[in-house]
Amino acid sequence: MKGTKHTRVATFERASVDLEARTVPLAFSSEEPYERSFGMEVLDHAPQSVRLGRLAGGGALLLDHDPTRLIGVIERASIDEDKIGRAVVRFGRSELAEEAFRDVQDGIRRHVSVGYMIHDAQPVRGSREIRVTDWEPYELSLVAIPADPTVGVGRAADEQQPQLPEPPRAAPEPKSERNLTMSDNIQQPAGADLEAARVRSILDLGDQYSKYLGARDAADAVRNGKSVEQFRDLIMSKMETRHTDTSAAHVGMTKTEARRYSLGRALRAAVLGDWSDAGLEREASEAVAKIMGRAPEGFYIPLDIYRRDFNVGTSTEAGNLVATDLRGDLYVDALRNAMVMAGLGVRILPGLTSNIDIPRKSVASTLGMLTEIGSASETNPNIAKLTLSPKRIGAYVEVSKQAIIQSSMALEPMIRDDLLMGAAILLENQAINGNGTAPNILGLRNTTSISTATAGANGATVAWAHFVDLESAVANANAEPDRLAGYLTNTRVRGRAKQVQRGTNLPFIWDNGPQPINGYRAAVTNNVPSSLTKGTSTTVCSATFFSSDWSMAVLGLFGAPDIVVDPYTKSDTGQVKITLNQFADFGVRQPGAFAVMLDQLT
Repeated sequence: MKGTKHTRVATFERASVDLEARTVPLAFSSEEPYERSFGMEVLDHAPQSVRLGRLAGGGALLLDHDPTRLIGVIERASIDEDKIGRAVVRFGRSELAEEAFRDVQDGIRRHVSVGYMIHDAQPVRGSREIRVTDWEPYELSLVAIPADPTVGVGRAADEQQPQLPEPPRAAPEPKSERNLTMSDNIQQPAGADLEAARVRSILDLGDQYSKYLGARDAADAVRNGKSVEQFRDLIMSKMETRHTDTSAAHVGMTKTEARRYSLGRALRAAVLGDWSDAGLEREASEAVAKIMGRAPEGFYIPLDIYRRDFNVGTSTEAGNLVATDLRGDLYVDALRNAMVMAGLGVRILPGLTSNIDIPRKSVASTLGMLTEIGSASETNPNIAKLTLSPKRIGAYVEVSKQAIIQSSMALEPMIRDDLLMGAAILLENQAINGNGTAPNILGLRNTTSISTATAGANGATVAWAHFVDLESAVANANAEPDRLAGYLTNTRVRGRAKQVQRGTNLPFIWDNGPQPINGYRAAVTNNVPSSLTKGTSTTVCSATFFSSDWSMAVLGLFGAPDIVVDPYTKSDTGQVKITLNQFADFGVRQPGAFAVMLDQLT
């Protein structure tokens, strides 16, 4: 479609012919829909949609779109207020031109066809209409037999509808039209209906799943000849990976803009009510608000959330940020639990706006062997679904106005490291340990449908068999490990595994390298508990997880982090309360891919 040569036919009256000047005014186009193989084509006649340069600047008047049969020139062309394309053409004096001009005078040739190229088009949601929003007429031709003589519609009868996509033809073309890659002389009898059905299906799917797709995804699929199945695959890919690129959290910021973004500057602007020096930060908030479809209570940031109080008056808090000879480059943050979910391959879905259901087949159909004429039994697969719904994570920090004014070191590193990092770790802790009782998330440890392995009645010291048992538990559930398989444990288990041999005269359980346990990856964080109880082993047991595919776990982030700056609650002490809210949820798409052991002793 794009870059393809097309034509339409219009008519003119011989009474309008100027014999002396040898000119004829005519209408060559309108917004009348035309049935193409890819849908109902409508040429948009807004001034900005039509490139008239080639036509109006001495364009060619031809016979039957044949560039070797030049019979005149186009004196002027315009798109009028009634959304009709009009032109004045002047005939030459060659023998061929004279013959054509006489046929016009005698009313024998009454139809003129416009040749044009489509540079851009957009499908109209909910219909078969394809609106051409950027097109370029490049020649007018007299044609003998139109397919439809109605003004503004039709084509030359010797031309068929273009099929999408079509490889370039080898026939030579004029140099001025090197970008034309398809001929109109394409025979497409039975395929037109199939093509129209393809376009309709893609546009319908685009409407149904528009919140997961880009503005041009459906149009590009139509234009590039993608099948309906390929477009469905694209939708599934978009649903699973939507905004997983961290750049999406920066609402399209460039790397330079992301580096320039200052949370401290935004906080100062919110406190003082003056955003004149925080234009980038305000634009980022407005961009997030546009994506989310709602305004923030304070302002949005393209990051996650965190919590800690600090004030200038306390030297261990923000007081150490007031400059004498402050070495901000030597600032050291508190030690925290490691965050490992993303590294393991857990699927992260930020930017969600409503509850989502992720279906899965929980039990396959049951088949049996039959005799030659035996009756088959009815069987139905069981379908289950994972539902993600928003759970609120809140955090706040109290900052004195003096800290905001005096700090020579930007406040956002402190806020991000304390407030944001703390909340992110809390979210990951919930994904591992949450009990599912409101307002908590249901974490992996308390997901009862995952497999379990047992070390002993009262727990047992870390052993090689524990890790093999975890691997076997998922394999026995037909979840064979793949490239995203791996263990998740804590520092105590790791330390013990470095001291325990796999067997007599064998290496230790924990090997150094990228696959330190049993040939698989291993992530370590103290978000994995080490104070569990099993039998007589009270508050000393550790957990270890194994998954054949960590992408079967999903972490959904609803909306964007919303920061509310409250200068009133503690105005008597000169403090500003900064509160962040984020909504999130976690779930397991296929429980059979996970196993847990809760009674390892270290």
